Amino acid sequence: MYKLSSLQAARGLAALMVVAFHSLFISTKYVESENFLPEIFFFGQTGVDLFFVISGFVMIIAFREKFGKKGEISDFLKGRFFRIYPTYWIYFLAVFLVFQIKPEIMNGSQGGNVDLTASILLLPASTLPLLMVAWSLIHEVWFYLVFAAILLLPSKWVPSAFFFWLATIICTSLFAATPDNPYLRVMTHAFSLEFIFGALAGIAYLTLSKRPMTSPRTAVLMAITGLGAIVYALNEGAVNGSDVIQSISLERAFAVGGGYTLLLLACALQESNNKLKASSFLKLIGDISYSLYLSHVLTLSVCGRVWQSLGHTGSGAWGAIVFWAVSYSAVILVAYLSYRLIEKPLLTLTTLYKRSNLVKPPSVAKGDI
Repeated sequence: MYKLSSLQAARGLAALMVVAFHSLFISTKYVESENFLPEIFFFGQTGVDLFFVISGFVMIIAFREKFGKKGEISDFLKGRFFRIYPTYWIYFLAVFLVFQIKPEIMNGSQGGNVDLTASILLLPASTLPLLMVAWSLIHEVWFYLVFAAILLLPSKWVPSAFFFWLATIICTSLFAATPDNPYLRVMTHAFSLEFIFGALAGIAYLTLSKRPMTSPRTAVLMAITGLGAIVYALNEGAVNGSDVIQSISLERAFAVGGGYTLLLLACALQESNNKLKASSFLKLIGDISYSLYLSHVLTLSVCGRVWQSLGHTGSGAWGAIVFWAVSYSAVILVAYLSYRLIEKPLLTLTTLYKRSNLVKPPSVAKGDI
């Protein structure tokens, strides 16, 4: 019941949306045909919003039986640490080496200023991480820390804890200015609302999926409402060019995050009723989505530099078609190889490590020492 391929497919879609968004910047820098890519690609930045919603949903589904039990926080945090950091550090090291050789091509938008300690540990800082896309991982780390605290609570108190967190973020967004302190900024950021929405959707799913047959009309209504909210956000400018790392509006959090939440819940319920089959391609992209997220800007940048060195900049529409066909193929290929050669082996190693620690050595009587 709880192995939902629709969640993995949604993860793949979110990753592709982020790739589309960053393509706009690569196009402007290297291809000089920025009008070739559709304007809807700008909305691809909300792939991050979708990632946060999925994260909250998955946490509830994966740890539904762990609330209120002793020793779960330690296991949870270890699991999250091994899931995020080892693969991230591989990419951080690659970028760091380039930074040492040619610092001018890294973080040029902020003059090469980087807090290396914060970048390594994924801590909030006043500057972007060295691997720029890692800014969203800083929010993920914060979500996991709060979720770890909620794991202490009995299951019946979990919804209340999330609603309390929800109310706290809303009140802070309404009545307080965006903090200058980077730690407070992350703690009070409205992106937390999207993680909370996902978690509440996960709780709703656990209840609704136990019923013999949830009415298809319920899922359809959810999907229509969710799509309506996202279209509203698109038409009303809730997703704009503002710095989302500093803050996002409550309008965006509710319209985009809430819209994706309803769509995700509707798909999950339809899948539980055997009325939805997720795309195999999107599931594959979902499998490699973490490697794709970490590597795609690097891959696109390399493709852009090669294209520029070959003298094809400004080569017109057909040149742009060739560039993007090759670049997007390279993005998926690099991510797949990264998943198979880096991410998956590291996950296997960490899983073996965790299992070996679960095997306790036999007790030894004092007289045997």
